[in-house]
Amino acid sequence: MTEWEEHYKNHLTTIEEAAKAISAGDVVWLGSGFQVPCALLDEMHSHMENYHDVTLMYNVTTVPFNILFDKDSKRHFRLISFFNLPLERMSGEMGILEYHSCGYDQLVEGFFEYGGNAAAIQICPPDEDGYCNAGIYGVGTASQILSDPKIKKRIGIMDKGQVPVHGDPGIVSIHVSQFDYIVEHDTVLQEIPAPRPTEVDKKIASYIMPYIKEGDKIQIGFGGLGEEILANLNEMKDIEIFSEVACDTMARLCEEGVISSITATSPGACTRKFYDFIGKDPRVNFVPSSITVNLLEIMKQENLVAINATFMVDLLGQACSEAQGLTPYSGAGGSFVYIYGAMLAKGGRSFLCLRSTYTDKKGVLHSNIVPWLPEGSIVTTPKNYQMYIVSEYGLADVYLKTIKDRIRALIKIAHPDFRMELKEKICTTSLIEEKDFEGFKMF
Repeated sequence: MTEWEEHYKNHLTTIEEAAKAISAGDVVWLGSGFQVPCALLDEMHSHMENYHDVTLMYNVTTVPFNILFDKDSKRHFRLISFFNLPLERMSGEMGILEYHSCGYDQLVEGFFEYGGNAAAIQICPPDEDGYCNAGIYGVGTASQILSDPKIKKRIGIMDKGQVPVHGDPGIVSIHVSQFDYIVEHDTVLQEIPAPRPTEVDKKIASYIMPYIKEGDKIQIGFGGLGEEILANLNEMKDIEIFSEVACDTMARLCEEGVISSITATSPGACTRKFYDFIGKDPRVNFVPSSITVNLLEIMKQENLVAINATFMVDLLGQACSEAQGLTPYSGAGGSFVYIYGAMLAKGGRSFLCLRSTYTDKKGVLHSNIVPWLPEGSIVTTPKNYQMYIVSEYGLADVYLKTIKDRIRALIKIAHPDFRMELKEKICTTSLIEEKDFEGFKMF
């Protein structure tokens, strides 16, 4: 028996015993996606009277666990997520989960700011040398957090349902000897199909595509717009992906020779086909977030095209991308660091996209392009870090422009029903006057 196998045997325990290792004052990192150890969390919840002053931090889950929806659990656990999908939004609306304010470029520091001292994650079983691959959801943060000396308790849940990634074992894996508690618990691989593009997605993509050329690197999230952009790359070659997330369509384009390489940190909308693909194709490289969501690394990527989304912009270009008013929706994520990084990259281009309108619960149509942000808006991107802002009505080039030029350009991509109203309201300020619109074709 090797030394690591001896360590494994001596530290192997049950979920029940591993849960007892978490104690008062602990701040625990739980990982991301289906790496979050829901079985361990449910065991803690079932005996929550034994816990108090325990902080649990993670980055979105794709599987529900009981603490998320039990208000009584707040007396025992503080639950914090760095990004929000439907489960987090539901819990947050119930007043249980807290929303972290950090972007992904500050995630690790944001965890340790709260005194992070423990980690419990699902991870791939050890290989013949005792290395546990962090998996597609763990590679982003696991090696950075688990290898930090501030972590005093490490619970590794060996899960055959996790998907391993290529890479240097020292970067994408954790040696089994680092775990203080080892549990064996398998889960079922989750598949998340990509949403289909809407007509709005198709219109927005049509304005962006003329700016993309062969040989570019592309950063884009998963969703209808991302799917439409990728679908329009079919006739190109030598496209590279450098992005926080990767999705099914990227794998197909890689097989077809359109995409030459994929560098990402986590899966977006992916099915079994994608997971099988990344396990055998060397063109796919999953790396820690310290590479893909790092301003200094992003700005090195020549000809980077960054495509991100937002909810609302004002006529100066300030954007609210993580909340609707004061109601958190998603999270800061990696959008700002890519928007700014693309500006600094040689040949870089950045696009921030939005629907021009939304309909409220009463059926009333409102503009997502506003003269000034409403009181209480959470600003994700300041005005000076915008290049192109795109709606289904056009593309506004606001990069290095005056305030008056920004205003005129953004009014022109608003829904036609709101353009006159936007002009009238902004003219009540000292930013621009009615005469500044003389000769300007607003329609």
